[in-house]
Amino acid sequence: MSRSSAVTVLVLLGAALLCLALAPLAVPDSYDVVRHSVSESAGQGVPGAWVARTGFVLLGLAVLVEAARAGEAWGPWGRGAHAVYGAGMFGVAVFSHSPWYSAAWDRAEDTLHTVASTTVGFAFMVGVLAVTIRRGRRPGWIRVLDIVALVAAVVLPLTMLTMPFVAGAAQRLLFAIGLTWYGVEAVRLARPDAPGRYREL
Repeated sequence: MSRSSAVTVLVLLGAALLCLALAPLAVPDSYDVVRHSVSESAGQGVPGAWVARTGFVLLGLAVLVEAARAGEAWGPWGRGAHAVYGAGMFGVAVFSHSPWYSAAWDRAEDTLHTVASTTVGFAFMVGVLAVTIRRGRRPGWIRVLDIVALVAAVVLPLTMLTMPFVAGAAQRLLFAIGLTWYGVEAVRLARPDAPGRYREL
C-alpha cells in the first residue's frame, strides 16, 4: 500500500470514529450510550441519525480502500472478507435499525439491517483470521491485537444478546477494536517491507 493510500484510510477511519463518537449527542436525550447500540443511534426516523449513518459509510469506504490496496499481505481470503465488511457497512447505513423509543418503524428494513450487520460481523472475523494465518507463526504484539480482535468479534456480540443492558457499551468497544485493527494495518501496509510479508516490532 502506498503512503498516500494509507493516509486516506487513516483519515477516513478518523472521520468515521468522530461521527460514531458524536452520534449520541445528535439524537434525542433519552438515548443511553451504555444500553442503546450504535445502530439505534442511526435508527429509523431518529432525529440526527445521519451522523451515525455517515460514520458507517466512512468506515465502509475506508475498509474497501484498504482491502483494495492490501495486496499479497492480506491474501485473497483476507482481501475478500474485508471487502465484504466494507460493502456491508453501506448496507448497515442504508437499512436502519428500529428506534429505541416508541415510534413507527418498518420491520423489513430492520431485518435487512440485522442481515447486513451480521454479515459485517462474520466478514470481520473471517478477514482477521485469514490475515492472521497469512502472517504465519511470527511472535510480536500484532498477534496480540489479532487475538483480541478475534475474541472480541465472538464475545462482544454474544454480550449484546445476553446482556442487553450493556449492549451499547459492548458494541462501542467492538467498533473501537475494529477501528484500531484497521488503523494499525494501514500503517503496517505502508511500510517498505509490507507487500507479502510482515516485519515484527
